[in-house]
Amino acid sequence: MTARGAIVLFLFGLALTIIGATIKIMHWPYADALLTGASLMQTIAVLVLAYKVFTYPGAKGFLDC
Repeated sequence: MTARGAIVLFLFGLALTIIGATIKIMHWPYADALLTGASLMQTIAVLVLAYKVFTYPGAKGFLDC
């Protein structure tokens, strides 16, 4: 997965979190599953982005500053 794909996945998860929270407030069914799935998507995206940052060759110089 590319960094751009991880960012898109994160933003899609964020949108689903907002929708899931709205559905949860209205007490509609399956809101818990939607929030769980959105949180998992965001977690995967953050882990992929962290991996990409730490394996990038120029990251050491950036992180030492």
